[in-house]
Amino acid sequence: MVSLATVSVAQAESLVFTGSNLVTLPGAQVNGVPSSANACASKGVCAEALTFNTVAGGLATVTASSGASGLSALVFQGVEELNAGLGVAAGKVEKGKFVIHDANYSLDSHNETFTITFANSVVLSAANFFPDDRSTHALTHELDAFDGFTISVGGGAAVEYSFGTAGGQFVNFATPLTGQSFTFGYAQHKSPEDYYLAGLTFTAANVVPEPATWAMMALGLGGLLLARRRRVA
Repeated sequence: MVSLATVSVAQAESLVFTGSNLVTLPGAQVNGVPSSANACASKGVCAEALTFNTVAGGLATVTASSGASGLSALVFQGVEELNAGLGVAAGKVEKGKFVIHDANYSLDSHNETFTITFANSVVLSAANFFPDDRSTHALTHELDAFDGFTISVGGGAAVEYSFGTAGGQFVNFATPLTGQSFTFGYAQHKSPEDYYLAGLTFTAANVVPEPATWAMMALGLGGLLLARRRRVA
């Protein structure tokens, strides 16, 4: 008897936002493409939006918000800084130029957030973070189970998670998060901690079998029907 072909499980993809790090992150470095002038040239890249090409989610666009009155925000990517990643640079336009009023480019207040929006829906299974103090000692001593961050999926309610105990290591979600947009924020109930988002691991939310797989499934079904007809006859 010919059995139906099984559909292969989608491969996880990692999007990494840091250029150099003291711990090993999955995947290759991917630099964002700024949509405006870089106001953070001495420390990395910042712009109104950064875009990243992914296989599973298509084009991923990152934007930021300061949430503070009178200030706007640029999303920051510390590609040249040790143990950095995505953060927020808050400031305002003065004399036609964006001037940063933020001494700390990590996500460092309850007002600041950044949102990653994919063209296609994805299943987010893990994330990597660095504390704003990126020293070797801080990576293993600054974050702990009492420190946390929040994620809002698709503009929904923010849910709080723990960083775990080591910067740059996987934070695995017990229940993977499915959606197109993910907003990262500051802890509400756990101890707040300034942080950079170093990377994400995800898969495509809806995996469509390749044409060859459909053909194998059709042949298998045809074999089953033929075998059934012979038994009936």
